[in-house]
Amino acid sequence: MAAVGNIITASEYNSVVNNLNEFFADNYLTNTPTSSKTQNSKGWGQFPANTVAIGDTITAASINELINRSNLSVQQTGAGSSIATVNTGNNILASTVNSLESNNTNILASCNVSVDSTITSSGADGTKARSTWSSNVSVTVTASFASFAEARYFFNSGGQLRYSFSNNGSTNDATAWQDLFDGSDMGTLIFSINDIAQTGTRAGNVTSGSGFYELTTTATKLYDINVDISPYGNSKLSLYGSINTSGNTITLRFDLHNDGAGWGGSPDTVNGTTTIYLDNKSADSKSQNGVNFSITKPTHTATVWTGS
Repeated sequence: MAAVGNIITASEYNSVVNNLNEFFADNYLTNTPTSSKTQNSKGWGQFPANTVAIGDTITAASINELINRSNLSVQQTGAGSSIATVNTGNNILASTVNSLESNNTNILASCNVSVDSTITSSGADGTKARSTWSSNVSVTVTASFASFAEARYFFNSGGQLRYSFSNNGSTNDATAWQDLFDGSDMGTLIFSINDIAQTGTRAGNVTSGSGFYELTTTATKLYDINVDISPYGNSKLSLYGSINTSGNTITLRFDLHNDGAGWGGSPDTVNGTTTIYLDNKSADSKSQNGVNFSITKPTHTATVWTGS
């Protein structure tokens, strides 16, 4: 903490800069998918603030570099408090430096969430449909980034991959899957930095630690949910996930198993059209006094459905 009445030293100032850059920029740019999650889960990849050398004058412009980044981070996470910028010619107060450091502590504790975000469709490839089926079908989706670092920035800033389904059939089994897909059962599945979540009120089975940083190159079950306890037998939706060795492409496979034992011991036809919808939720772009904050969304696509 800077002491009132003392000159702010380069080491004190640079400590504030480095702590802010840890979440706003990226102090771990050379990390790989096998590096520490503690490090990997920090950093939004924005343009860093500059440190100073011993003997340099800390100007209003340099302190405002920090204040503008801090204020954008407060807007992003909802943590900390907005700080007034410093006018040229005014003294830089210890209280300003200490407010920056207090913000750093609060924001770092909340850096993986976003209160300033928008859900967007993945565009033309954001939906894939399957016509009538009866037994087992699968659909695979991929979310690709230009690099592992870019994937980190998306998830570290509260980014989500979101998946929902619908069916418009009329058979008994089609109706059962419709019930699963709606908001009172499964609802939307959310893949994020730490885990799988769902918007529906009937909880499925989530594999502990099933988020971005837990993925490996081997497809692993992340989640499943029965269509219902009764009368639909063992009908269920299961989700498996993996990541490539470069850490920039996520593959998620949804398996829909239709047992139908509650309707006479064999699967009924799931008629109509079964559709998966792909959406992203990412931090909104924002700026303050020439400092910009922007997160790149993935290329998010789905394959054709397989099975029968």
